[in-house]
Amino acid sequence: MGNPQSLQVQLAIPMIQRVAAAAAIGSTYTLVGSIFGSGVILLIIVSTLDQDVQISLDGVNDFMPVIAHSAIPLDIKSDVAAIPGWRGVYVKEIGNPTTGSLYVSGFQV
Repeated sequence: MGNPQSLQVQLAIPMIQRVAAAAAIGSTYTLVGSIFGSGVILLIIVSTLDQDVQISLDGVNDFMPVIAHSAIPLDIKSDVAAIPGWRGVYVKEIGNPTTGSLYVSGFQV
């Protein structure tokens, strides 16, 4: 068994929830809330939107679609990595959402 004194603990800090309402989502990328303050190890995206949307982590390149009325947990830390603190989640329409919101939350280091 390893030396318990050599265990390094990194505290995970809950992120402040970021929200983009349907009316704010258009054909070009819009930042959801604000840029991350530090590295993100767990990202949770919840859509209550009535249409699918596309997200990006840099506001330029497509990262993944988010299906209407879905939730996506992205466990980045399991790969011993983190999304850099100078990134954010950006959203643009695939369909044309008219109701609901896109919520972004998670944990930072």
